[in-house]
Amino acid sequence: MARKSLALELYANADDATDRQYIDQMRQQDVTPVPTDPSLPRFTLLVGPSPFTMPRGWEFFLTSPYEGATYISTVLHNAGYPVRIVDVRYDLDPLKSAYDQIVGQTDVLGVCTFEDNFPFCRELMAKVKEAEPEVPILCGGSLVTSVPHIFMEETACDIAVISEGELTILELMESHAAGRWSEDLPRIKGICYRDPEGRAKRTPARGQMMDLDALPRMRLDLWPQAQSPMGLQPQIISSYSRGCKMDCSFCYRTTPQVRAKSPEKMDRDMAWLKSQYHIDFSFFVDLTFSSHRGQTLEICDVIKDHDIRWTCLTRCADMDEPRINAMRDSGCDIVLYGVESLGKDVLREARKGSSENLTVRAMRTTFDAGVRFGSLLIVGLPNESEESLGHMVEFAETYNHVTRVKYLSAMPGTTVYQQAVAAGTIRSEIDHLNWLSVEQALHEDEFLNVSGLPEQTCRDAYKRIYDAYQPGPVMDFRHYPENFQYFHPQPDDGSERSTSYGGTKWRTDWSSAAGPLVPLSDRFTLDKCADPEVAAAGSSLMDCGAKQMADTVSPDAP
Repeated sequence: MARKSLALELYANADDATDRQYIDQMRQQDVTPVPTDPSLPRFTLLVGPSPFTMPRGWEFFLTSPYEGATYISTVLHNAGYPVRIVDVRYDLDPLKSAYDQIVGQTDVLGVCTFEDNFPFCRELMAKVKEAEPEVPILCGGSLVTSVPHIFMEETACDIAVISEGELTILELMESHAAGRWSEDLPRIKGICYRDPEGRAKRTPARGQMMDLDALPRMRLDLWPQAQSPMGLQPQIISSYSRGCKMDCSFCYRTTPQVRAKSPEKMDRDMAWLKSQYHIDFSFFVDLTFSSHRGQTLEICDVIKDHDIRWTCLTRCADMDEPRINAMRDSGCDIVLYGVESLGKDVLREARKGSSENLTVRAMRTTFDAGVRFGSLLIVGLPNESEESLGHMVEFAETYNHVTRVKYLSAMPGTTVYQQAVAAGTIRSEIDHLNWLSVEQALHEDEFLNVSGLPEQTCRDAYKRIYDAYQPGPVMDFRHYPENFQYFHPQPDDGSERSTSYGGTKWRTDWSSAAGPLVPLSDRFTLDKCADPEVAAAGSSLMDCGAKQMADTVSPDAP
């Protein structure tokens, strides 16, 4: 059996008596929520900023409520806790905004961690802990799951929740409300915590839920967007499964084991979202939506009954005529395929289980069905050559079907990350986490050049692929935040396929958009976070967005 690349504790199952207790509680309280009890501890869930841009037509993804934070807030709301989500993704000074909405207004703080928001989380937690040392701070999400030791050693985090959090947060808050943390924390699975002397301790893994049908219907109205003048946007992020059967070298998964909702559960969830929130579009973020043919056909039959448009992620190897036809008939607008590269040696090193032939076959099958094919590509994977990179550029320009390109990121917890640390390409884990917070997925980004190709070669390829973008599925998006920023107007409309979908001049005003970089992000460029030779290999020819803001006067922090 092949050695698993992720931490072994992520492959456990949540199936002991305590797990079953909270699974049953989730089920029951989804049907009959407990009225909010003001005597219970107030819980605030903080969603911080990300530098990531999205191409024209995909902006909805950056602003939408997402599942992780929604499920955590929903299970606590259903259990009677006073719950509030603080969303500062697009504030000009998110640190001050978050601080002002937290201090004096909560009893427990939960912080959502992403691979690209470590400095914000670290600084915000330090300020909150200084102001209110008695308020416990819990961290959850992909980043803290991949590097819990950093959060326990380098931040004011009191408890790190590892992998899935729905069961763990119920157990933690029940214990906290009863005043039992001192005796209970050593027995609560799936966390890191501090003992009375402040030393970090880790409990046994909780593991993944076996039955996703226990998850509640998402309460999107808990997001502040629901109280805004425009109300909730009708595009959402959802899924029917967790996990992935693959083990790609560059991809981190907090839930690596594949679990799926039943068609009946999916039908109930879709009916709820449609009736309560009037959704008209869903991005299904299952890592491999069409992995199992029979399951895909069943899920498409469910989606078909709810009259929505949708998109999803999948693998080129997991597509055929029955699947794509069912997806088309149920409203699928575009399928995003993890192509990454066409190079044989690149794909083998990345453990993609794919090939150029599989990619071309999937593309033709998708096009023949009348569905759009969206390539997701990476510039700078190990083993990439000038020849294979050039071939990928020609592929993108010939078919004009690109949805996203980015430079390789060494995501914490992945094989690529471990290799970069061992090789000294990453000077320190803290430096790397800081640097990830300025990656915007733009061609002027700095990058870790693990391929050894000339920087100019990588940048030229990136720009040409970027210019081969096609329109995203929501060109009529209306919920743009006030502080959104827009990048790289492009007067070239691309192919007729693009103009017939997005209209002429579809990207004349901008090709990508995102929230603003956090003030003082210029502290985290490669010249400050990497050894000189690493910085020179991936940041010499262009100034990234963080470097361009170096002369900007930042607002005062609290």
